[in-house]
Amino acid sequence: MARQRKQPTKQAGWMLAVMFNSLLILLPVIASNTVRKAYDGVGVAETPTVDAIYQTSNRMSEAFKELSPKENDRKLPFWQDKVQRALEDRDPDALRGYLLAAPWMLGNELGKQVSARAEAESRGTPEERMIRAALQKMPESVARAAELEMGLPQTLTAPPTAVVETAAPRAVAAPGEEVGEVLQAGGRAQLDWRFELLGSYADLAGMSQRWVGGDRSEDIVFKLTGIGLVQQGISDGLSEGNIRAVSIVKSASRSKRLTIPFTDYLDARTNAAAPQEVLTPALENALSGLATTDVRGQRVHAAFEQAIDPAGLAKLESDLEQIDKIAALTSPSATLTLLSVVEDGTDLRRARLLAEAGGAQAIALVREQGNAALRVADAGVRWDGTMFLEIMSLTAAGMLLFWVALSTVRIYFPRRQAKAELIGA
Repeated sequence: MARQRKQPTKQAGWMLAVMFNSLLILLPVIASNTVRKAYDGVGVAETPTVDAIYQTSNRMSEAFKELSPKENDRKLPFWQDKVQRALEDRDPDALRGYLLAAPWMLGNELGKQVSARAEAESRGTPEERMIRAALQKMPESVARAAELEMGLPQTLTAPPTAVVETAAPRAVAAPGEEVGEVLQAGGRAQLDWRFELLGSYADLAGMSQRWVGGDRSEDIVFKLTGIGLVQQGISDGLSEGNIRAVSIVKSASRSKRLTIPFTDYLDARTNAAAPQEVLTPALENALSGLATTDVRGQRVHAAFEQAIDPAGLAKLESDLEQIDKIAALTSPSATLTLLSVVEDGTDLRRARLLAEAGGAQAIALVREQGNAALRVADAGVRWDGTMFLEIMSLTAAGMLLFWVALSTVRIYFPRRQAKAELIGA
């Protein structure tokens, strides 16, 4: 009888031991996955919240404070050197960023002086007032040169000059093509800025010929041009913001300012929007046989229209919206600087959050810290359905682990039964 009682006890103990060890392995996995989703970029939303912008702004201020030397007597020369270098590099975005960061880089005493002078200023926007107040800590010659570099209104206004009307520039045709041919192929007026940014159907036909022939050196530029021209002709077409973003990405790609991971990311995005297995045979068919430039352009346009995948296009457009928002908050040249350190879609949203929180200060921070500056962007924890499920799973696993441990203790250390006392003893 004793052996029959111990057998189920051993079997139950063995099962509880397996559950206990499994939960010990499972709990850290769930916990680490929850923390990663909360703090490693998943919480960076497409549109930052007010709290996220406020938190990021505070973290940027702390980052600039940590950037300066700890000794108070070294803070001013250090900051002046940064401003001077940005001026010598003719980088107005970084120059503006260092000047706006003066209250934090100069320390408590000098920083408060700059803030007080900015509040006392009455000319210009709050940003211009802060910049002018910061420039008072620079030598006079450097301050005037900085104002000219950033295009700030000068104190002494020059007499008005006569406005000379200039003739509109003529469109420049590609070698072997007439101007009228290009405009007709593109279907846009000569002064349409969107046409100038995206190019014409004839340009796209030439790029298609090289692409089908095996030249994939400008794969991203080629596909963005084709997608942009197709979407521009559908209904209202691409928004002006998306067209600006396309031009910025094309400029960054051609100037080799994109990181390899972000280039791969954009390549995957554009390939999803215009799948290569669909686009290649469509272009080969469009370019087969002899045809005029106009006809070839129209055929290539139709090939792209046939190859575009709506789901992939929607994802690409979401990234283009982020890029255009960065450009609107800073400038196109500043956007190129931020894109030069971006590696994936999460970094792109972080860059947008930095631009929302600090404007030109983001450029100065990226110039100092590179890709690490993007980690300053803190959107907080995004409490969505996935996050709640992760926390519920973690809680359930913890409760089950506690129950297993308690059951194991009860099996191996059973409670002693109280001895019955004899009545009347």
